[in-house]
Amino acid sequence: MIVSEVMTTRLVTVTPHDTLSHAANLLRQHQFHHLPVVRDASSHVPWEADQPARNSLPVLEGLLTSQDIDLAAAVGTESPGDAEHSPWEERSVAEVMHRSIIRVTPTTSVAAAAQILVEQGLNCLPVVEYVDAENMEQLSETPDFLVGLLTRSDLLVALARTLGAFEPGTELLIPLPAGDLTPLARMLLLAAGLHVKVQSLIVAPPRDSAPRVATVRLGTINPGPLLVRLQEANISYKFADFQPESDSHAS
Repeated sequence: MIVSEVMTTRLVTVTPHDTLSHAANLLRQHQFHHLPVVRDASSHVPWEADQPARNSLPVLEGLLTSQDIDLAAAVGTESPGDAEHSPWEERSVAEVMHRSIIRVTPTTSVAAAAQILVEQGLNCLPVVEYVDAENMEQLSETPDFLVGLLTRSDLLVALARTLGAFEPGTELLIPLPAGDLTPLARMLLLAAGLHVKVQSLIVAPPRDSAPRVATVRLGTINPGPLLVRLQEANISYKFADFQPESDSHAS
């Protein structure tokens, strides 16, 4: 899976010359925590458009977060009579935005992007595209065309969709003793024979010395016939527990 499959493409942006007051209003209005800072942001062209159209995309200049605005407001409150600084509401986005930011491309793998978010402690990554080699020779600098934004929320939605969480179904846990995939393979053959759709399949790396378990999402709410076959084949299984941990000990 690559970034272009899960990124947000309908973006709200600001320019370096916009005021912090304007940016703060946008953050409140849309309940965002960050805004890409761009130039030539008169229109957004879909990333799927042809190359000439994509060359008119806005150019990424930086990133502005709600924390940047909060800090500017706090400094302005502490020194309201400072003649060197305008009221924080009138300061420009360019004064406080982050210019050196990590970015990814539409073809970056989602796994690599997720690793960057976790390791760097980030909440979002701008997704950029570069001009083709022919047009690059005509430019004095290589602009980063903003085509999307990848957030932690995007990754969570993608994970939920991959797991089939938005579709009716049943989730089974198949133990894999000593990492043996035979029970899983037999289970899949039985499901195929009964024409039971498998929406997703995950075998996560084990934690410590815990045995591996395959999580299988079935596209049916009536897995009875398959469960009978599993019992006949002596294949162990159990249902996933969707009860929140905080409620598991409730009386």
